[in-house]
Amino acid sequence: MSGNPTSNVVPMPGSTSWPTAPWPSTAVPPGCFSELARLNQCYNEVQMMEMILSKVVCDLAQNNTAFQQCLVNAIAASGSNVPLIGVTNGSQAQPGQVGEWIQFQVNGNYTAGPQTQIVSVGTLPAGDWGVQAWCSLNAPTGGVSFILESAVPQISNDMAGFLPSDLGVSGFVECLGIPARTTLASPALFAFTLNTNITGAGGAAAGTFGFFMAATRRR
Repeated sequence: MSGNPTSNVVPMPGSTSWPTAPWPSTAVPPGCFSELARLNQCYNEVQMMEMILSKVVCDLAQNNTAFQQCLVNAIAASGSNVPLIGVTNGSQAQPGQVGEWIQFQVNGNYTAGPQTQIVSVGTLPAGDWGVQAWCSLNAPTGGVSFILESAVPQISNDMAGFLPSDLGVSGFVECLGIPARTTLASPALFAFTLNTNITGAGGAAAGTFGFFMAATRRR
């Protein structure tokens, strides 16, 4: 085409020119694609921040005991069904995690005649625990029993164990206690009353024992 084309645009009534633009005449007005670029940049920055926060939270959950306990408490308080921190790869659960396992052991001696002694096994941290005690002795002939001595809060039973006097065995024997469950708001000492050679039967002898208690964190 040659020459200047004729405009078919009709001016607004009462005006011979378009209204003044709200932006400076030298600036380029924002377009849809320029705004989309800004949104994309913002989205990318949000994603980067999520990645950083995710790594920080995961590191805390794996390595920070205080954060683990805080997370467990928050989930429990919310009543959520979100699984609590535990392991799924066969590794040992860390302190404070579901599946944490603790074993206590106390070694001692007992007399040939009837004897009662208090065995302080250990202090269990706060939490919801499954617990069981047992005693290993070198073949007493007068009977063995034990029962929880300390006042442990929220314990399901007295964890008692008993073996009769007519064992008829040689070598070491195991006296196994009743499994129990306890929910502790604060650490609690587990102490047991241990009775050995109860009947004082003929042939009873002095010996040694190992007293054990194992605990597994339930939640």
